[in-house]
Amino acid sequence: MPEGLSQAGLEECYRELLNTVLSGNTKLPSLPDVTMQVREAIAEENTTSAEITEIIMKDPALTAYLVQTASSPIYRRAVPPKSLSDVVGLLGFSATNSLVMLHTTRNMVELNDANARSIFQHTWDRLVVKASIGAYIAQKTRSMPFDEVQLAMLLSEVGSLTVLSSMLDSSQEIDSEIYFQMCRQYAKHIGGAVLRKWEVDSDFIDVMEKSGQWNEFHDDDFSLLDIANLSIYHTVRMTVDAPTLPEVESIGAFKKLPVEHRRSSKKEGWLDLISDNNDEIQAIISSFK
Repeated sequence: MPEGLSQAGLEECYRELLNTVLSGNTKLPSLPDVTMQVREAIAEENTTSAEITEIIMKDPALTAYLVQTASSPIYRRAVPPKSLSDVVGLLGFSATNSLVMLHTTRNMVELNDANARSIFQHTWDRLVVKASIGAYIAQKTRSMPFDEVQLAMLLSEVGSLTVLSSMLDSSQEIDSEIYFQMCRQYAKHIGGAVLRKWEVDSDFIDVMEKSGQWNEFHDDDFSLLDIANLSIYHTVRMTVDAPTLPEVESIGAFKKLPVEHRRSSKKEGWLDLISDNNDEIQAIISSFK
């Protein structure tokens, strides 16, 4: 902590900074040009795979990331894609867009501070676990495309990353305890503002703003928000010592699971779907690293 500044003073400094973000008086993160071009091209009715490939190739780091990540076990390809053209052609536009957004989120904070790098890694590791569990649930329940769930999960941490970016913009030394306090207070609101600026689907914004409400029933069908809540619940189980959580059977999302997956008898506090398939989930988590 900087000399002469109490924790209360430092917290107030950050609070003022983040209130400035929320009031619209500071610039929220924008999507990089290549990411915007990919989204715009995908939205066009007659865009070809070759055109998407040409756009992405403008960014060598993004190109390398897509080829590497597309070999993840979650995609279950007999022959993993070897080139960017393979990635776009085999995975399709939706999954390609998800991976582009994943790379964008991963690089939205410029890290020159050792403490900030440690904080970011903690946030990123949590995001990866959530995205991997969510994608696995979506795939096994066949409820929706897993890449859509993966994208929703990664976007759910945009608020936390914007908090970190805003703190880095200040002249104060990063304090991890205050960062987590600020995330609890501000991340959902700021994340919602960023996602609206990025013009993402409203379902993703709902995941950002409404997830973690364990006992809520938001609609009748098993939804993206339900998968998000189950993913977050099991991420806490997986990453926090002695977490304070309700019984998994009491969660609204559990009660809406397809009947064949509504089992939790083998490991206390866990869905059998997750506890029985930990090796597969860990393989997906490892593919992000």
